[in-house]
Amino acid sequence: MASTEPHQYRTMSMRKTVATGQQGGTVTVGASAHVDVVVLTALEVEYRAVRAHLERTDAVVEERGSRFEVGVARGGADEGRVAIHMVGPGNPAAAALIERAVTLFAPRTVLFVGVGGGRKDVALGDVVAGDEVYDYETGKDTAEGFLPRQKTHRSGHRLVQHARSVVAADRWQDRIDLPVRGRPRAYVKPIAAGGRVITSPDSQVARALAASAGDALAVDMEGYGFLAGAHLNPHVDALVIRGISDLLGDKGEAHDERWQPVAAGNAAAFAFELIAGLSPARGSRATGRAGPPVAAAPRPPRLTIEQLGDLADLLLAVPGLASPSRWQQLLDELPSVGTAVQRQPTSRAEALALLRSCDDHGAWGDLFGVLGVLAPGAPALDRLDRRAGELGLR
Repeated sequence: MASTEPHQYRTMSMRKTVATGQQGGTVTVGASAHVDVVVLTALEVEYRAVRAHLERTDAVVEERGSRFEVGVARGGADEGRVAIHMVGPGNPAAAALIERAVTLFAPRTVLFVGVGGGRKDVALGDVVAGDEVYDYETGKDTAEGFLPRQKTHRSGHRLVQHARSVVAADRWQDRIDLPVRGRPRAYVKPIAAGGRVITSPDSQVARALAASAGDALAVDMEGYGFLAGAHLNPHVDALVIRGISDLLGDKGEAHDERWQPVAAGNAAAFAFELIAGLSPARGSRATGRAGPPVAAAPRPPRLTIEQLGDLADLLLAVPGLASPSRWQQLLDELPSVGTAVQRQPTSRAEALALLRSCDDHGAWGDLFGVLGVLAPGAPALDRLDRRAGELGLR
């Protein structure tokens, strides 16, 4: 059980949970650490804008020093819990932190929310949800000039479709407290990402963008790294959402001070409108594939992150499950929950996703039945079975 004394750390698998509530009181951290959505930001102004949409934050969870606040979206149910984290600027940090978020929470959805620069066809305060993100800095520098070798990552199809629905409904602006310059608009279009701050439409980088990424409406510094990290975890859907805080040619400290809070707030409003429309899928947890309907059954509260991590380690110790073919066989024998998990490769994140799906559906009996056939008499399976019994799953 998690300690109920304030500011006491409990460590398991290099993970710590701090019992510190939003009101400064003591909070029992456990099932509260489960999340369905992780929202990453780069800047403090973005983090504050996202945090403003949480009705309460009742846990701080650490993964190798990275702190995630966990809370409930305003007006949301406890099943729709959100973890938020500020990664700092740049593609590398975004790629690293999405991996930590997936390892820690095994979420269905991960969003990167913040401000960006407008390249074309947008106004200050508008929002761009990136259906794909270009890495505009990749290329070859030659005597004749820079030859772009642009790479692209796409956002998750499910989230892109939800984003298009949010744009079409045109109600996300209702979440904005003080809109300025009229009603902002939203678009689902490409974004270009790189490490350079572009301050002039006549700069070499701006001209290169026009030539190689002409359909990108916005530019940012983290979107490509974020989606690259998501690409390594195919069971997670990811989307980049940017509020336009500056246009090419108007970048400046005074301008940022005025428009970054507006743009960050608009991006956060769009993100939480999208989150509100994400139903807690029962047939498919993270791939967008529809699984067979599963009847809801009374069951205990969800397992904590620590308990799921403990079970994941024991599951991966079962002989043969490190083999992709045996892992696929396990999933094939669990049609009600196996469709929620990526087939290959076997990893701790995949094991967490499978166990989370079993926890959602109450499918523990099915899981242990299949494992008993695949690895009869294995000591590791006996240890897993004992731990499940201690948790009341058997």
